[in-house]
Amino acid sequence: MKLRVFYKPLKQMLEPDQIESINFDTKMLGVYMEMDGKGYHKLRMSDFEIMWFTGRFDKRRKDIFGGDFLRGDGFGDTKQEIRIVCYDSRQARYKAVPLSLYKANAGNGGWTGFDIKGDGEVIGNIYDNPDLLEGGYE
Repeated sequence: MKLRVFYKPLKQMLEPDQIESINFDTKMLGVYMEMDGKGYHKLRMSDFEIMWFTGRFDKRRKDIFGGDFLRGDGFGDTKQEIRIVCYDSRQARYKAVPLSLYKANAGNGGWTGFDIKGDGEVIGNIYDNPDLLEGGYE
């Protein structure tokens, strides 16, 4: 399982190589990050937003995670609509969801979206680039 996490108290994204362990029983993550003069910490899972790897890559071979913004993923858009990667619980897979549908659904799952084809480009994510939620086209 590959994942990255967003540490909410410091608003800091941690990449997969910074995550040492995850314990679902104790609800703790072991992470490498500079904080309080130390490099390794065991922290509460509730302080993190977890973004799972979709198993797909963008056109530059960059990993695509849940919560990423994609542009131009073979959707046939001439306007380069931005889509957000969400987990569709009904179909048990990730989808690229138009921002208008994402906003209308308000995070309730069961997404109507497009399969991730891998010919698009990751242009950010919902934690590092929340301003992209306001747009729709770039």
